[in-house]
Amino acid sequence: MKLEHSFLTPDIPREKKLLLEEYLFKENMQRCKLFARIVILFEVILLGMNMAETYDKKQILVDGNTYFFLYLTLVLMASTMLLLIRWFEQQISRNKWAKPVLLSLVSMFLVWGAVVTLVDQREYGHVMAFVVNFMCVSILFHATNKIILAIYTPAILVLGIGLPMVQPSSTVVMGHFINLTVFLFFCWLASRMLYRSYVTNYISELLLKESNTSLAEKIKENEKMNVKLKELSMLDELTGISNRRGFYQYIESTLVRSHQERPLSILMMDIDAFKPYNDHYGHLQGDQVIQAVGKVLTKVVDAPSSIAARFGGEEFIVAVFDMEEKAVRGLAEEIRNSVEGMRLEHGFSPVAQVVTVSIGYVTGTIMEEEGLKQLIEQADLALYRAKEMGRNQVGTNQVTV
Repeated sequence: MKLEHSFLTPDIPREKKLLLEEYLFKENMQRCKLFARIVILFEVILLGMNMAETYDKKQILVDGNTYFFLYLTLVLMASTMLLLIRWFEQQISRNKWAKPVLLSLVSMFLVWGAVVTLVDQREYGHVMAFVVNFMCVSILFHATNKIILAIYTPAILVLGIGLPMVQPSSTVVMGHFINLTVFLFFCWLASRMLYRSYVTNYISELLLKESNTSLAEKIKENEKMNVKLKELSMLDELTGISNRRGFYQYIESTLVRSHQERPLSILMMDIDAFKPYNDHYGHLQGDQVIQAVGKVLTKVVDAPSSIAARFGGEEFIVAVFDMEEKAVRGLAEEIRNSVEGMRLEHGFSPVAQVVTVSIGYVTGTIMEEEGLKQLIEQADLALYRAKEMGRNQVGTNQVTV
């Protein structure tokens, strides 16, 4: 892998880039808050040590007052940062000045380190304050390459211009410049590698979250589709009412919910002389007759605990729970009259010149599937009797199951 891939910012779609910037800003605020508290703690200790060293019976500060005010300045800067961060966190929407102010305070922290380093040249000659500050910012503060360089620049300029002015030894100055150049490069490199790693992890988490969300939505869609397919598998394609499977499923689920015996009436019906109708008018017309009978059942069979289904071919079945025998007979007659009332021409019927149906019904009390089977058999026998009576009739075969 090439070196540039280790520290260059990865390409990010614009919409994700905006989310990343917002997330980074919030994370940087939290890091700056923690860092500011640590700085205040250490600077207060240094202030105490400075005051102890410069204490005099007559004056609190005699020598070293420059360091005292530098330490005090950093405490004030860190306190200001804490107050501003707290204020920014309380805003409902992010203030447009929040990011520039935070970046300025971080940059001022580096400048402070450069100033302390210049003061150190008078006695110690080391650059520790500058080095420590740059290392802390490079590791703790995550930002784009452009922002990091903008933060670095003021402090580098202050030190670069001021060092030859305060350090009398040109050899020491040259040594500082060489060492600091190498150090700053590695600070920048570490900053880029950390930033790239952070961004890569964030984008991966974002993509994983989107993938999980998309997967969850697909699962939900599939579940809805499965429910829809299940519903469709229980409907008769031609008439739109329930098919045989849907009929049995309805009865089974109703009995399971009841947990007790319930009165159930079964109506079996058959379109009279349907084969001659198909033979002379054609299967397309035959399908239209079946559809018309299905519409009649949909309209007439509207009791809360009832179902109408196409049982197969020209045969239909109706199940009604908790209905008295007299009302069941009335329902059967209404269905028969409604079909006859459509006045669908049938010139080859031995019963009438229009399409008619024969119906057989039975009422019993059941609690399980075996009882349903017996009721259907009895209703089928009742239908056979209705046909024997001349068709376009309602027959019954009462039984207790």
